[in-house]
Amino acid sequence: MTFIKMLIYKLLNKQISYIYNKRFDTFNNTPKGVFWNNKLSQDLRLNIILDKILQNTKSDEFSIADIGCGYGRLYEIIKEKKLDGRIQYHGFDINQKIISFCKNNKDYENVEFAINTCPFKKTDYVVMSGTYNLAPTNNIPLWEDYIIKNLTSNWKLVEKALIFNCLIKEKRKIEKKLYYTELSWIQKICERNFCDPEVIKHNLLKDDITIILKK
Repeated sequence: MTFIKMLIYKLLNKQISYIYNKRFDTFNNTPKGVFWNNKLSQDLRLNIILDKILQNTKSDEFSIADIGCGYGRLYEIIKEKKLDGRIQYHGFDINQKIISFCKNNKDYENVEFAINTCPFKKTDYVVMSGTYNLAPTNNIPLWEDYIIKNLTSNWKLVEKALIFNCLIKEKRKIEKKLYYTELSWIQKICERNFCDPEVIKHNLLKDDITIILKK
């Protein structure tokens, strides 16, 4: 990666963090606080990811790195399902304010939260829910390069599977700061850079897909 590109990606991260700071100040640790429409859609996306992991794993214990973890809703779901004894959860985000909230949350004791775009070490499952939906730029090629760069960095640290979701339309676009990919395009990107993807479409999430990349 060139020095100029590295600076551009750092600027994108800074812009994303600024946008989330304003949002979190207004709505706090709620779905709206991290740009989800409502709790139903937020939890449905996270449960699709978690259910897929549980179907895939044969181990009694395994690790999950949650990239773009927000205020830790995935970990809350893990606890609600009484899976915290099986799952070693690690939350990562680029936003200092959100990570500080997680670290100071007494319900998240003994859980690692850190500022980063990928885990610090090899992890069984790396997941991203809505992580690349909010685009701080209208430059589609730039944003797609940023997504591919981050997916590639995380793929190197995955032991079992990388799972992420994204918004889709018939044509790739950025509209009202939301990035929409195209199914055939993201499939080709995954095939070229990672592996043949498994794609999940849920009838209650008409503009969403979940992509599973297995090692």
